[in-house]
Amino acid sequence: MARALALAALCAVVPFSVAQAYTAAGDRQFPATILLPQIAPSDESYVTTGTQPSSGGRTTNFGATYDKTLTERLGIEIDEIYGWIDSTGAGTASGWQNQNATVRYLAILDQPREFLFTVGLEREFGDTGTRRIGADPHGATTPTVYFGKGLGDLDIGYLRPLAVTGTFGYQASDGGARPDVIQTGIALEYSIPYLDSKVQALELPELIRSMTPMIEYFYTTTTTPSSGQSTAATIAPGFSIAGDYWEFAIEALVPVTHAAGNGAGVTAQFHLSLDYLFPTGVGRPLFSGH
Repeated sequence: MARALALAALCAVVPFSVAQAYTAAGDRQFPATILLPQIAPSDESYVTTGTQPSSGGRTTNFGATYDKTLTERLGIEIDEIYGWIDSTGAGTASGWQNQNATVRYLAILDQPREFLFTVGLEREFGDTGTRRIGADPHGATTPTVYFGKGLGDLDIGYLRPLAVTGTFGYQASDGGARPDVIQTGIALEYSIPYLDSKVQALELPELIRSMTPMIEYFYTTTTTPSSGQSTAATIAPGFSIAGDYWEFAIEALVPVTHAAGNGAGVTAQFHLSLDYLFPTGVGRPLFSGH
């Protein structure tokens, strides 16, 4: 019940009438990514859902996340995920995934070059989820680096709206049968808002002018081959649409390896920018120098 109330509280700040954070470096606003984690601290709340065929059935998840800045460069993220596993002939199992918390620090912000670099530490608390849907009794700690680079500082014409973001993490298990895992990914994005405002103003419909097509690639592999766990790789093409204080992203889930799923799925995410809506309240860093 406590976790259900916490999830409801996270969702309550998101209006379901209609979520990436407005991570910016100079003129570049990096859009939301779904498979890859957010690349810098922020003040936002978002919900994520996805479904995909799995071995013998289908897996569906719904999650809620709250990001809070402590200072202008340091922030914490807390998320909750509830999942359902539908197995052919065996009904549906459901429950919580293990609880997660992540601390991120924006180490480099080079605005003229549209570049940022963040370091973070994620903690998964073991045995806080439901084992029947795969929550591990052992936890894990994942040191991670994140980066984003826009190409707007280069003299490359209509390619200037391109940006690339990426992440690399090493998930160290607390022990037991759980192996250590490498988690890495990269995303390529083409910002039509950047094209329209910084490269060439085009007479495009408003919906298109707010769109960023993207493609993500996420890869995980164990460092312990004898663990029995297989390498999982997924490609996710899609797009995001952004307003003044919200962003919606949707992507297809295309498994590259069998461990990533038994067929194509779909995932979507909706973000609400709290620093835009409440600049002097919950959207402000707890320890602000301004």
